[in-house]
Amino acid sequence: MADGPELAVVVISFRAPSELVAAVRSVLGQDIPLEIVVVNSGGGNAQALLADAGLDVPVIEFKQRLLVGAARNRGIAATKAPFIAFLADDCLACPGWAAARLRRHREGAPSVASAIVNSHPRNLVACAAHLVMYMRRLPGLPDDKALRYGVSFDRVLFDRYGLFDEQMGSGEDTEFLVRLPKAMEPLWEPTVLTVHRNETRLVRLIADQYRRGRRYGAYLRSVEGKKPRRIFAGVFRDRHNVGKLAKEGLAEKDRSFAMLSLPIVWLVLFAKSLGAAVGAWHADKEGRRP
Repeated sequence: MADGPELAVVVISFRAPSELVAAVRSVLGQDIPLEIVVVNSGGGNAQALLADAGLDVPVIEFKQRLLVGAARNRGIAATKAPFIAFLADDCLACPGWAAARLRRHREGAPSVASAIVNSHPRNLVACAAHLVMYMRRLPGLPDDKALRYGVSFDRVLFDRYGLFDEQMGSGEDTEFLVRLPKAMEPLWEPTVLTVHRNETRLVRLIADQYRRGRRYGAYLRSVEGKKPRRIFAGVFRDRHNVGKLAKEGLAEKDRSFAMLSLPIVWLVLFAKSLGAAVGAWHADKEGRRP
């Protein structure tokens, strides 16, 4: 667009947490002009929170909770730039995050995926959290081993293939990506770095991963028909991959410390696997099968 920024960033917020300030500030601190909008749902006052921090950006507030797909769609509708990126309120955009995305889009990529870095690389629990959730999005991974998430899109894709599913509790990005033809699949661009604020307390991490596992297990049972025992085994199998991916995907300064967290990773993966099996079992009881 000759008359405005080429990249829009939709910051997705739930109940206007204090972390939202840092997330928005990280976007405002990028070195190219951006179209920015915050979509906050579930209560709180994101506008006042940001204003008190001296940040002036457009905010759309919803008293009711919006699932992530719906929040994404409200942000798409509220922006005009030809390319659109998304940032959660518990994340930070690293320097160059926007410019690297836009460069790839200008080169012809319709969608661009990003890598994730650890918010607390010298905390063993945070390292375990990071490896469990993002072992396949580490910056050093090659194309063939990286999962393509944290994606920015050419706006045309939403016109051609529809918007995000607004009813899914999670996985709305996966559901959208499977609609895209192979030529439109996200480009892996590991210089686009997002910081995720990882949990630093073990009990909270285990509880969080158990909950995530339940949602994932219910999804696999309802969509793919997998049995609880098979789902448990599939999730827990990741313990064999995490060390290899960490060695390949992390820089030397972070790798050795992260490797010390592997016993915690295995414990957390067991909790996630157990949650996945329970989620699949409940989906069975409720009749949510293919």
